[in-house]
Amino acid sequence: MPLRFDKNPGELQPAGTHVARIPSGVSSKQQLMNALEAALRLPAHLGQNWDALSEVLGDLSWLPAGRISLLHDELPTLSAEDLGAYVRVLEESSRSWQPGDAYSLDVVFPRSCRHRVLAPLADLRPKSPWRRLKAELARAGSLPYPVEREFTSLKAEGFDFVMSIVEQRDGSTRQLVNALSTAFTMRHWDRTRLARALPSLCIHEEPGLRETAVRILLILLDLNRMAPGERIPYDDARLCAALLREALALGVQENTEAVARKHLARMS
Repeated sequence: MPLRFDKNPGELQPAGTHVARIPSGVSSKQQLMNALEAALRLPAHLGQNWDALSEVLGDLSWLPAGRISLLHDELPTLSAEDLGAYVRVLEESSRSWQPGDAYSLDVVFPRSCRHRVLAPLADLRPKSPWRRLKAELARAGSLPYPVEREFTSLKAEGFDFVMSIVEQRDGSTRQLVNALSTAFTMRHWDRTRLARALPSLCIHEEPGLRETAVRILLILLDLNRMAPGERIPYDDARLCAALLREALALGVQENTEAVARKHLARMS
């Protein structure tokens, strides 16, 4: 899962996950490594360098299997070089875990730090030629057909663009909903990538985004039963059922809830 941003990560209490917190006041690489060692119960032999950190974040076998949430109360105060290295390690490590793996790594920073966190990843993100299309995503409650057709005509590059918006939560709720809907339409370019992004969206705090993600999940579950090549989160219907229950507890629209409960009854 890619990096995420929240208004106040310090107040998050994710259910069903090992929560690791990096507290405020971290002002050096050494302090950061010590905080990570304590929060993630890292092995004592961990080297104090970025390569070693990358290696252990790709293992995590000393923790109970499941979702690992690494929450930053604030952005650590590091040199530009160290901050860039840290962010890149987190981005690569969180993306390395695939649906169906024993672990997933969810990394959250304060929303106020978004630009400083993403700056080291700028070379990986969509550039200026896409600004007009991004603006179009924010204009209407649903994407106008000519704009959607323009995205789909861009093929894999267009899919990568809208998925980057979804994964980085880079935009307003309307932009994210429209980007997610467009990514679903274009999912044949990378069905696994869309499936990997859905779980955190199905339990998102924003009702409109959560609603859209749950509806897409329900469609994918139907399609997966008819065509096994259609990917679903975790590649496991039982885990999808648990995800649906968590989403229903947070709240979705009445008609969506009715469909979801039919799915749950069928999967029980």
